[in-house]
Amino acid sequence: MNISDLPASTFTAEATSGRHEAAAVRHAVRLLIAVVVLLLVYRVVLMWTLPLADTTEARYGEIAQLTVTHGFWLMPHIDPQTPFFAKPPLSTWVAAASMAVFGVNEFAARLPSLLASLATMLIAMAFASALQVRRRWLVIPVLMSCPLFFVSAGAVMTDAVQMSIVIAALYTAWRAIDAEPIQRRRWQLAFWALVGVGALSKGLADWALIGLPLIAYALLEGRPLQIFLRLFNWGGVGIAACIFVPWYAAAEHAYPGFLNYFIVGEHFSRFLIPGWKGDRYGIAHSQPLGTIWIFWVAAMFPWTGVFVTSFMRFVARVRSVPSLERFLWGATLAPLVFFTFAHNIIWTYGLTAVVPFSVLVARWLERLSEQRLRIASYGLMILSLAALAAEPTIARNVKGNSDRDLVAAFHRAAPADAVLEYRVPPVYSPHFYAPDHVRYVPSGQESEAGMPRFVVVANKDLKSQPSNSQLLFEGTRHSLVEEK
Repeated sequence: MNISDLPASTFTAEATSGRHEAAAVRHAVRLLIAVVVLLLVYRVVLMWTLPLADTTEARYGEIAQLTVTHGFWLMPHIDPQTPFFAKPPLSTWVAAASMAVFGVNEFAARLPSLLASLATMLIAMAFASALQVRRRWLVIPVLMSCPLFFVSAGAVMTDAVQMSIVIAALYTAWRAIDAEPIQRRRWQLAFWALVGVGALSKGLADWALIGLPLIAYALLEGRPLQIFLRLFNWGGVGIAACIFVPWYAAAEHAYPGFLNYFIVGEHFSRFLIPGWKGDRYGIAHSQPLGTIWIFWVAAMFPWTGVFVTSFMRFVARVRSVPSLERFLWGATLAPLVFFTFAHNIIWTYGLTAVVPFSVLVARWLERLSEQRLRIASYGLMILSLAALAAEPTIARNVKGNSDRDLVAAFHRAAPADAVLEYRVPPVYSPHFYAPDHVRYVPSGQESEAGMPRFVVVANKDLKSQPSNSQLLFEGTRHSLVEEK
C-alpha cells in the first residue's frame, strides 16, 4: 500500500494525537517549573524567618559570628576562649564574610549554603548535558524535592559548601578523563585546585568523597592505571599543596595539637570507635552499621523506587551502559558503601550522593511517556504543596529548638547591661542572639540578692522558683524568669 492510498483521516488522527502529546508534555514541563519556583521561594522564606536551631545551625552560626566580631580568621572559635579544631575554616570564612556584608542575622549566615547549592545545580546540569539529557534543567526539581538537598540548601552547616566542592571536583575529573590530550591539562589543574580547596572545607573527608567515586569508576571501567594517569599532574599537585598547606602549617603553629586532634580524632577515631569519647565539641553519633542506607531513603525521597529499579537495571547491564553513567553510579554508591561501615554518622553524610543520582533521575524523567511524565509532575506539585502546608509545624519545631524568642523577651524586659543567667548549661542559640550577655550560673551558685536577675531555667524547674519571681517567657524547653 502506498502512502497516497491511506485515508486523510489517518493523518488527521496522527497529527491530533501528536498535538495532544506535545501539549501534555508542555503542561508537565510548566508544572515542574512551577515546582522549582515554589520550592526555591519556600527555601528562601524559611532561611529568612526561622531561627538558628540548636545544636548544629546555632553552633556554626555562633562560630561565624565570633569570627566577625573577634577576628578569629585563622582558627575559628566555638567561644572566645576555645578554638574549634573539628573543621577547617572554609565554611566559617564564607558565612563570616556574608555576615560582614549583610549583618549578623540568620539569612546572612545561611546565604553561602544557598549559593553553594545553586552552583551545585549548575554542575549537575553540566553532567546531565554530557549524559545527553536534552532538558538538563530537570535535575533542579529532582534536587529540590530531595529532603536532604532542600534542607542543606539553606542551613548553616558545612555540608553544602563541601558538596559543591566535591561535585565540582568530580566534574573536572570526568572532563580530564574524557578530554583529548590537548585539553586535558586545564581540567587536571582545575581538579587538583579543587582538591586543595577541599582540604580547607572538611579535610581528608573531602578527599575521600572525591577519591572513592573515582576509584569505583576506575574499577568499573577496568582500567585504573589509565584513569590515574589521565588525572595525575605534578603541577596540579603543587597547586593543591599551595592552597591548603599554608593554613594547616599556620594553624598548627598557632594552636599546637590541632593536627593530631583533627587528623586522627575527627577522621579515624570518630568513625572507627563506637561512641567515641574524644569529641571536644559535641557527642559522637553512634549508629548501627548500615544506618546510612536508612538515611539515604529519607534523603532522596520521593525517588526511592527510581533508585531501586535503576540500580537493578544498571547491575544487569553494567558493561553496556555509557561510560558516564558508570561514573555517576560510582559517585552515587561510593560514599554510601563507605559509610556503611561507619558507626558515627548523621544523615547529611549522603549529600554528595544525591547530586549524581539526580542526573540519572533527570534522564529517567525525560524518557517517561507523556502520561507518566504528567503523573510525576503532579506528584511533585502535590509534595511541594504538602511541604508548604507543613510550614507551621516546621516553624514550631525549629522555634522550640532555639532560644531566639526567649532572648527577645529578655531584651524587651532587661536593661542594656543586664546578664542572662542560665541555670541550665546554655546551648548555642542564646550565644548567637545575646552575645556577651549569657552567663552559666548553676543552681546553688547564685550571686547575692540585689538588683533583679534574669534567669533561664528548665521548664520542669519552674514550680521551684521563688515566690517573688515573675515568668517572662515560657518556651518548649527553657523559661525566662525575673527574680526580684
